[in-house]
Amino acid sequence: MNLVFPKPPTDFGTGSMFDQIATRYDFINRALALNLDTGWRKVMVKDVIRSGLEHNFLPSNNNGDKKIPFRVLDLATGTADVSILLAKEYRAVTADDNEQPPQLEILGIDPSENMIQVGRKKVENQGLEDEIMLEIGDARDLKGLKDSSFNAVTMSFGIRNVPEKKKVLCEMHRVLKMEVSADGGEGDVGKLAILEFTEPTYSEGGVMGLAARIFIRFVVPVIGAVLSGAPREYMHLQNSIKEFPPPKEFVALMEGVKCGDKGRGTFQVDEVKYLNFGSVVLYLASPIIS
Repeated sequence: MNLVFPKPPTDFGTGSMFDQIATRYDFINRALALNLDTGWRKVMVKDVIRSGLEHNFLPSNNNGDKKIPFRVLDLATGTADVSILLAKEYRAVTADDNEQPPQLEILGIDPSENMIQVGRKKVENQGLEDEIMLEIGDARDLKGLKDSSFNAVTMSFGIRNVPEKKKVLCEMHRVLKMEVSADGGEGDVGKLAILEFTEPTYSEGGVMGLAARIFIRFVVPVIGAVLSGAPREYMHLQNSIKEFPPPKEFVALMEGVKCGDKGRGTFQVDEVKYLNFGSVVLYLASPIIS
């Protein structure tokens, strides 16, 4: 297979771990999340597609050139759940467009070769090969991608597995569009969407939030181990959620990161959405130069 990115290191929690559970990953995810995880992803996908089209391709927007493709980078794509939902949502939103909508181009990247192989079969079965391309790659090193080349970047349930979160955020910042129009106004504006687990507190989710916290900490590793036969992998899942910063701290991390040669690139967090009694959080942000 011709890889466009260098294969990532095999540190636990990235590609090597997910290679072991790739063939059962979707089934286990649905079981552990009580089939709610697709709904969480759909919330993110709707925000990304609708806001991206509104900002960049409306007729009232100076940059509404529909010959320019609408490009989305889906990091930690896994078995391509988000990429497939993005393509379906895009088709639904643009179905009533009297003019030819911009071509959708989705690049899904994941460090696990086995997960990518499963994802490619799913994309083929859905007939979405024209919209979606999946490749092995490392979110910390996207040097194969040009600066300011994507309208949106998504990452669902993946950033907690990366130790160097600032490095990932800066790579996201680099590839997101952040242009200024000829008249000095706002041009193409990229959108970052990160969906991630957290352990909710009582103030964030009430009694059900505490129940979700207990479920994540104690029930998920046991059920995951039984269904997958890979106890270490699902103990890692619980530990990675426990160690991930609470929402306020992660927002501070996103808005405090210093990217680019002069360290002036960062993010403005536009909205934080709490889902599933606060156990799942959607972070929506825009790249800015401070």
